[in-house]
Amino acid sequence: MTDAARPRAHAAAPRKGRLSKRALRAWAWIAGATALFAPLGLIGAQPKVTIASAGSAPRTVIVKKTVRRIIVVSPRANPAPQRVIYVGGGSSGGGSAPAPVATTGGSAPPP
Repeated sequence: MTDAARPRAHAAAPRKGRLSKRALRAWAWIAGATALFAPLGLIGAQPKVTIASAGSAPRTVIVKKTVRRIIVVSPRANPAPQRVIYVGGGSSGGGSAPAPVATTGGSAPPP
């Protein structure tokens, strides 16, 4: 068989035309501008909020400044009970009495 007699496996499809760089850039600019300004147009198209009663006078707002001076005082802690310490000293008598014993506190006084 010759090449002319052999059927082709697939028919050659006509080539698609491609856009030029200039046309691609133009479409990219159009798509970018649409993506940028479409949300702004949608926000601008929102209906305006109507005032409930246009005939009434506007309400006045009164602003008052309040100045407070707050002093926080921590509660006093209970002071520790006083301790009595006896210190040995000279005696005026015969000196036969022993020196008093020093105490570190407690509920009963020394004897």
